Formats: sequence, C-alpha cells, structure tokens
Amino acid sequence: MPTMSPQPARRPFIQKIAILLTVMSSVAGTLTGLMTWANTGFSGSFFPNWGISFVKALFVLLPFAFLLMGIFDKLLSRLLPKVRPFGRRVLLGLIMAVIMQSLMAVITAGTEAGFGDLAVVKVLWLKAFVTAFPVGLVLALVLTTTVRPWLLAMLRA
Repeated sequence: MPTMSPQPARRPFIQKIAILLTVMSSVAGTLTGLMTWANTGFSGSFFPNWGISFVKALFVLLPFAFLLMGIFDKLLSRLLPKVRPFGRRVLLGLIMAVIMQSLMAVITAGTEAGFGDLAVVKVLWLKAFVTAFPVGLVLALVLTTTVRPWLLAMLRA
C-alpha cells in the first residue's frame, strides 16, 4: 500500500489575512512603540503618537516591506547562488532590519516633531533607530529565517 504524504492544511483566505496581519501588527507595534518611547518616554503624548506611527507603519510601510523583501530575496538568490538559503535569509534579515527600521524611525520622528525642523527630526530619528535596532534586528532575523518561509508556504497552500 503506497504511503501518501500529508497535504498542507488549506486555510480559508480570511484566516491567511488574519495571520499575516497579526505578524505585521506585532512587528509594527513593537518597533514603533520602542521608537516612540525613546523619543517621548511615557508622557501624555506617547499613546497618540504611537497610535499614529503604528497605523502608518502597518498600512503603508509593512506592505511595502513585504514587496521589498521579495525583491531583495530574488536579488540575493541571483547574486549569491552558492550561498545556502539560510545564509541568504540571514543577510536578507540584516538588510531589511536596516532599511525598515530607518523608515519606521522617519515615520516616528515625523509624527512626533513634524518635518519643519530637519535638525530635530534627525536627532529624533537617530534616537529612535539606535534604541529599537537591537530588537528590530532580532525580529528581522526571526522573520526572514523562520516566520517568512512558513508564511509563504501557508499563503501558497
């Protein structure tokens, strides 16, 4: 009797979207929260500023990030064909951590200070970026090495 390999579970489309939004929300909420805290502390403006930065990051920046991640993944596969997939995923995580946290720091700094005084925005950007980078780097590496491959397989199923 032939043995059949188990088929991946087919999830309803709405469940796939819910899982994807949960992952994206966790990343955006954590990083924008840290960045907002770095610049304002837990002052009265923390929650309004965090909320605005979170929404901007979730609905504007992270969809762009998934697109960019796919482009960089293909580019790294072409440029580094002899590097193992795990090594390329680690490199992808490093690249995405720098790019996405730079952009999230711009969103957070702009939300807190506006863009009228670029010297203030630069200081807030740097403070947000440096504070959140260790956490963002870990998140990016976990996402690119484990979560993203699982998400892609789930979305294809």
